[in-house]
Amino acid sequence: MWEDTSLEGDINFYTLNYYLADGDAEVKEVRAINNGKDNFPVFIKKGKLPKVPILTHYPGMSLKKEEYYKPEDLICGQTITIYSRKCLIYNCDASTKRWY
Repeated sequence: MWEDTSLEGDINFYTLNYYLADGDAEVKEVRAINNGKDNFPVFIKKGKLPKVPILTHYPGMSLKKEEYYKPEDLICGQTITIYSRKCLIYNCDASTKRWY
């Protein structure tokens, strides 16, 4: 969940899929029918999810080492930062609860 506090902001809900096999993650927006938003649910495509992204004009030209989210960082009730958006993890499915 991300609470957009801008002038016309809203509470936005996302699904975070984390793949244990390779450490990749993807974030998809949960859409309601006829909510006035475009129907493109993918917020972040599948790949490594950086804790603090390194944004440069030329990709790959930074000497800094990026840290990526791991399973121990993704805990229900905790807030994570996804590209400067504070997102609250408030629920998970049954198999994820058993795994933790």
